[in-house]
Amino acid sequence: MKIKKKLLSSLLVITLVATGLVGCSSTKKGDGGSGEQVLNYYYNSVVVGLNPILNTTAPDNNAHNMVSEPLLRDRALEGNKSEIVPAAAAEYEVSEDGKTYTFKFTDDRKWSDGETLKAKDFEYTLKLMADPKIAATNAWLYEGMITGFEDALYNGAKPEDIGVSCPDENTLEIKLEHPATYFPELVTNLYPVRQDKYEEWGNAYGTTPEKTLYSGPFAVESWNQNTEMVLVKNDKYWRANDVKLEKMNYKVIQEETTAVQAFMGNDLDYVSTSDPNWSKQIQESGLAEEFSVPINAPDFIMFNSNNEFLKNTKIRQALSMAMDREALKETVWHGNAVVNTSVIPDTMNIGEKSYTELVGGKNYIVEQLKKDNPDPKALLIEGLKELGKGEDPSQVTIRYASRGTNEVSKKIAELLKQQWEETLGIKVQIDMMEWNIVWEKIDAGDYDLASGGWGPYYNEPSGILSLFEPESGYFNAKKTGWDNEDSKQFKELLDKAKNITDEQELANIYLEAEQLLVGTAMVAPQYQTKTNSYVNKRVKGLYVSTNGKIDWANVYIK
Repeated sequence: MKIKKKLLSSLLVITLVATGLVGCSSTKKGDGGSGEQVLNYYYNSVVVGLNPILNTTAPDNNAHNMVSEPLLRDRALEGNKSEIVPAAAAEYEVSEDGKTYTFKFTDDRKWSDGETLKAKDFEYTLKLMADPKIAATNAWLYEGMITGFEDALYNGAKPEDIGVSCPDENTLEIKLEHPATYFPELVTNLYPVRQDKYEEWGNAYGTTPEKTLYSGPFAVESWNQNTEMVLVKNDKYWRANDVKLEKMNYKVIQEETTAVQAFMGNDLDYVSTSDPNWSKQIQESGLAEEFSVPINAPDFIMFNSNNEFLKNTKIRQALSMAMDREALKETVWHGNAVVNTSVIPDTMNIGEKSYTELVGGKNYIVEQLKKDNPDPKALLIEGLKELGKGEDPSQVTIRYASRGTNEVSKKIAELLKQQWEETLGIKVQIDMMEWNIVWEKIDAGDYDLASGGWGPYYNEPSGILSLFEPESGYFNAKKTGWDNEDSKQFKELLDKAKNITDEQELANIYLEAEQLLVGTAMVAPQYQTKTNSYVNKRVKGLYVSTNGKIDWANVYIK
């Protein structure tokens, strides 16, 4: 028996992708609200590429959402609600055991060249991701979930044998290793590529407007990676009649001050700021309406345990405890942040209850570390002695890699350096890096400490914890050096959790896993930022979804 899902809606907490401020806006300066359907949108980092197999950072994902149609779509609604709605698939069914999803396609979905967007395009995409030679950056999301996916990635099995098939040209069937109620939410991030063009263009796919195939509401007209991407309405999009915007300008604006000034000058119709002084000026201008964007994307510090000092647990713990999160919140974010001592945000649920509620607050692991070790410097010295490095912290120099070079990133880096040097007596070298460069450094394991963050693809604790799965997580052992008995036990716990349906038991397993991850300070939670967001009164229908996305078909200029 199959249970039919008419793309059920659910109340979900809105999130933005970590540290990236989604921006959207208006008519051109001087248009005066004439109703010209031109929108200016901004982000604080560049789009690296438009290949959804390889380019999956926050700026890339924002662009994919504009130009590509996912399997399902997470549509934001007014009042901090969202719903899973048809996208490439018109509807889906799930089997009674929750392990088989059947997606139905219709002939009205099109690529920008007029060809039909088919079920087999998603079959090809998933099998491409399962091929280890491709090195798909988000393959880890489906490892251990889609049957045979893990064996194809790591054990030499054939990608064509994974649990993805097309019984007919209008049907996509995906078989799972275990039930996953969040699977529909997960595939709102699954963007297709088409085999003929992907093979024709090879490594050039997604690098230029001409070497990209579009299935979403917009197509790229021109693209200067460092400054701006210009998009125009895709007339072949299946909802083209709903899309009112004719053009969008995706600008790269790193500095908050620059973005706010552009907004005040009527060059942007959307802006986010954590500075109360800017908020006051915007409110007094009468230009905009304020709307709430609760964020469940945590920021954290990552440790590379291949470092001669950071391989010691006590030294990592000392660095985590010496970080004054409240000072970061007040000094950098003007109080617009929620301090985290767990890597799992309080907004994350298991069923109807929050993870934090289910574990009774025991996930506030850094708080317990501080109670157990009131003197972080003494703990660091213990770690040095265990390594045979003496008792002088001043002999320790550690590099910190920033995530961006804007003023906020500089403030964070300088404050962390001050806290660690004054509290622990060590030396900290700051390496300021652009967003895309720091991810390259992390991928190569070329860092000591790095600023990290993540906007989870679904609202369940495994959406964060699985990032650090040592074999297949986004931040796997090749990137973090976490390859010991703790990491093996961590993986075993995550594997065990996949087959647990009891919510309390599942929460307890996640807590045990988090104690290994945060308790040994392989990750040091920091905070979730909160921003005051403003949209020009001329812009209507602009809401942000659970995954930090905007349904552009609903946005228009009044």
